[in-house]
Order: sequence, then structure tokens, then C-alpha cells
Amino acid sequence: MNKTFVAIAALAACAVAGPSVAQSVNDENQMLISQIQTDKRAIVLRGLQLSDSESAAFIPIYDEYQAEQKKIADRTIAALDKFAANYDSMTDDAARSILKDWVDLEDSRVALTKKYVKRLEKVLPAAKVLRFVQIENKLDTVLRMQAVRAIPLAQP
Repeated sequence: MNKTFVAIAALAACAVAGPSVAQSVNDENQMLISQIQTDKRAIVLRGLQLSDSESAAFIPIYDEYQAEQKKIADRTIAALDKFAANYDSMTDDAARSILKDWVDLEDSRVALTKKYVKRLEKVLPAAKVLRFVQIENKLDTVLRMQAVRAIPLAQP
């Protein structure tokens, strides 16, 4: 699990490096994302301790959730690329655009959680849905902490 978090930090650091990072890094990032998704799924399933019938109902919904999470992750990388491209010469217009992207990403994350809580409540007990949200939140917090360490503050 720790290896996964280090890998995501490396991914975030590569995203910040911006255009100077070549296609080979992008290919490595895609492989890394695939491995992270596999590891994350195993962590979530282990943490939820689902019965066979619960697993059968949960896994397809979770896979859809992860696909939507990946779209948000791709948008996050694009926002980081925009930040990196403007880092040395941040204009007010660029800063406004990056802020809009960030707020939109946060809204998307919350909307996605709400959407899937409703879906999961139809197939799992509320306590397990809560546990799922907690596990996702813990994983996301650790991943974000790694990214925060790699991304410098904007220059005034």
C-alpha cells in the first residue's frame, strides 16, 4: 500500500514538471495509474469485508466509480500541467483559470461521492457505505498529502 502512495506522489511530481517531460513519462504515468487502480481496489475490498453477495453487488458499481474517478484524476493532471506551464510567469488571468479548474474539480469530487453513496445505499447496509466513504477519504487524503509535498505554492 505504501508503494502505491509513493507512486502517486511520483505521478504528481511528473505532472508538475510540465511540458519538459516527454511521452515516455506519460506512458509510465498511464501504467502507474493502472497499477494504482488495481492496488486501490484490493485495499477497498479488503477494508470493506463484504460478503459474497455484497461483493457481487458492490464491484460493478465500484468499477464505474473508479472510471469516473479516473476522469477527475485526468482533469487534475491537466490542471497541474496548466499550473506548471504558468508557474514562472503567473498572470491574473492564468490564476483565475487555475482557480476555476480547482473549484470545479472539488465540486466534481463531492458530486461523485454523493452520486455513488446513493447507489451503494441500494445494495449495501448504510454502515458499510459509510465505511467505504471513510476508506476512500483516507486513501484520498494520503494521496493528496503526497501531491501537496510535490507542488510548490504559486508565486505572488
